[in-house]
Amino acid sequence: MNHTNNPGKGKKNNETTKRNAGIVIGILLLIAILLAAFRGCENDTPVIDNHTHTSPGIVYDDGAVQGGWDEADTNKIIASLNEKVEEGMINISMNTSPNFRDGTAEGNLMIVNEGINRYPQVVEITRNDTNEMIYKSGAIPVGSKIEHAKLSVDLPAGTYDCTAMFYNVDPNTGSYLGCAGAIISITVLE
Repeated sequence: MNHTNNPGKGKKNNETTKRNAGIVIGILLLIAILLAAFRGCENDTPVIDNHTHTSPGIVYDDGAVQGGWDEADTNKIIASLNEKVEEGMINISMNTSPNFRDGTAEGNLMIVNEGINRYPQVVEITRNDTNEMIYKSGAIPVGSKIEHAKLSVDLPAGTYDCTAMFYNVDPNTGSYLGCAGAIISITVLE
């Protein structure tokens, strides 16, 4: 019989035992957490139906009837929702890099209220750094455009990051119905 003393073999067995013990403890902790979570879902309060009597199990609502949406009803609902979405759609169009010779000159804004829109539009342009409104159009009829316009503020030479907000306007009341915006860059040359 040959006995060889291998100190590394005992060390490996200890490491394996420790690793296996860690895995077992981890699994037991996971099971304990899951059990606690499921117990948290339990409710000892009895369900009360609309006739105010208690039952130890599930209680169905007496007002529920069998069936779902009729296909005709579903089609009407979808058509109505699509119509509402189309009414709220805003197609916006303008020059995103208009230039102005100086702060008092007209610039090439080229704001267009496309013919596919349903409402007149009002456009407001605001500087992003100061939130100052530097332009506001009147109502632009559907299928019309503003090619050139002056800003309402005399800006010094420079380039300004701005936001152009397009508002759909109720033609009868003038109230805003919805909006869409675009980031633009205005350049004043002199």
